[in-house]
Amino acid sequence: MSYSQCMFGLEVTETMGDSSYWLQKYYRVLSSKVERIYTSSLHTDMTIAIEEKKYECHRAILCAFSSYFEAMFASGMKESISGIVKIEGTDSSLFESILDYIYKGSNVVNEENAEDMLAAATFLQMECLRTRCEEFISEALTSANCFETWRMAVWHSNQYIQQQAWMYIMSNFVKIAKETEFLLLEKDELVSVIKDDLLNTPDEDFVVQSVLTWLQHDLNDRGQFCEELFSYLKLPLTKWEFLIEMYRKYPFLKEYSECQKYIEDGKHIYRQPAHRHDSSSSAIAYRSSSSHEDILVVIAHRPSIPGSRNVLALGFSSRKWYYLDSLPYDPGVDFATCVYSNDIFLTGGSLCDRGFLQYRAPRNEWMDYRNWSMQTGRIQHTMAVCSKKLYAIGGYFNTPQQGYKLLSSIEEFELGSDGWIEVGALTVPVSSTSATSYNEKILLFGGESCDRIETATIQCFDTKTQTASVIGQLPIASKLTRAIVCDSYSYVVLTNGTIVQLDHRTDAVTIAGQMENFARSQFGLSQRLGSLIIVGGQIITPDSKATKLYFSNMLMYDLFSKKVNIMGETLPPPKVIEGCHKITQEKKFLCVEYVDRGIHYVPFTFESVEMALLTSIVNNRRRLKQSTE
Repeated sequence: MSYSQCMFGLEVTETMGDSSYWLQKYYRVLSSKVERIYTSSLHTDMTIAIEEKKYECHRAILCAFSSYFEAMFASGMKESISGIVKIEGTDSSLFESILDYIYKGSNVVNEENAEDMLAAATFLQMECLRTRCEEFISEALTSANCFETWRMAVWHSNQYIQQQAWMYIMSNFVKIAKETEFLLLEKDELVSVIKDDLLNTPDEDFVVQSVLTWLQHDLNDRGQFCEELFSYLKLPLTKWEFLIEMYRKYPFLKEYSECQKYIEDGKHIYRQPAHRHDSSSSAIAYRSSSSHEDILVVIAHRPSIPGSRNVLALGFSSRKWYYLDSLPYDPGVDFATCVYSNDIFLTGGSLCDRGFLQYRAPRNEWMDYRNWSMQTGRIQHTMAVCSKKLYAIGGYFNTPQQGYKLLSSIEEFELGSDGWIEVGALTVPVSSTSATSYNEKILLFGGESCDRIETATIQCFDTKTQTASVIGQLPIASKLTRAIVCDSYSYVVLTNGTIVQLDHRTDAVTIAGQMENFARSQFGLSQRLGSLIIVGGQIITPDSKATKLYFSNMLMYDLFSKKVNIMGETLPPPKVIEGCHKITQEKKFLCVEYVDRGIHYVPFTFESVEMALLTSIVNNRRRLKQSTE
């Protein structure tokens, strides 16, 4: 491309049939004339002094290429009057190449001068030459020079090269980790690499091995960084065999207690599959380059289309919704779900109250266990998992003689067994409640007791002693609560937006936060990386006869900052959420994306909730006035 094309940002091809052919001829003539006045020193009106040399130039041409010179000559500085510009810190031979680029359009960037040329082009504010240098340096990236190039870009504050070099490092980590340059990285550089979600690695075993190799290269000096580096490793995602062999292969780890703690925590997660997703640590979150992806599975009743058996999942990395295997039958509404390891279990429901389903994630397949139906049919109940046992708790049973009967019974299904057994009873029979589990104990929060009265009780069922008790109270009586475990706490979200925290170590109950203008029920709740994720739900209004409206938005409540944000993703289409769980799935099963079929819903915001509530109150008063008259 000639200098004039570069200056005007144009690329043209010679085609006799269109105007670009004549434009190309124009550029050629202009380029040759400019080169001639440079080589013959005609019409020069300024002098640039570098080292001991002087160069006769043209203000107009330099200003066309350099914002530095344009600003200088337009500012009234002494150089604009004297016509003599002295430039310090630049090599004269390098500047001669720059003049060849300006006047002749020469390709002056090469391996020897690329970095110096970039610095000069940046200083002189020559965008076209700077871009050429950036492209050249980026195209010359290798596994041996990528870190050096990245450091250079950081030093020059060049965002483009910095980004290109970093993406090269992320994409080629396996090859780079075998280079000598990798062993010479600074600690902070290594931390930046291993903590990046974009790191392309065959598995987390390779990342851990690479870090340990880096440590062993100079263990005397680098041993002090061992514990910090381990805090960024995803040990729970390594292979079980790799974890148990670490002390044998790397005996020096026995000298670092914090490293041992991280290793034992990784083993603990393997041994406790029922609680694999309870941690807020990024150590259990798959990288975007992995063959697996963390997903949010939503099992819901869609009011506008009864009988829908679709199961949708949101990919946390891809930010897309996918179809998973459909339910084998329609359970109706008011069923319950829970997660063990990566599998989801579903029981009961208005259309199949003894039903029992399992979603097997490794096969993306729902299994129908009709032969292992619950002893008692249940709706509006809840489920929990302890060890390798599932529990179905409370709810209602529809009897031919008495109609709906509130249940206190608790049924247990041990994985690998062939049936449900009744193992205990609640102190306070409840429906429409929520449950969490920890240390062989199940906690139930609020719900609806006898005569459809909401309760504030927090109940505990000890699965070892098979006894139940009341251990606390919610701030207010509340049904349709949603609860989740995050680290050492259970978090309960009430329909008014209050977030209640229960400390598993002390059973202390406190208010952890408040989401203003929440007013929703039958929403989904999950957690990831220390944030609660609230999905969909039905808007609550004082008027029970009002048209039911549903949320399409998804909220994220940060448990540390106590701030709530509306996520960019929306629920397709809004629903009553019966089950909402974070699991991990192989990307090969995330192949059928959700497609909007043209059904559009108003995405409710906090302000629209207030408007809906106000409208409902006004309508109530109008009806009351009419009935009085």
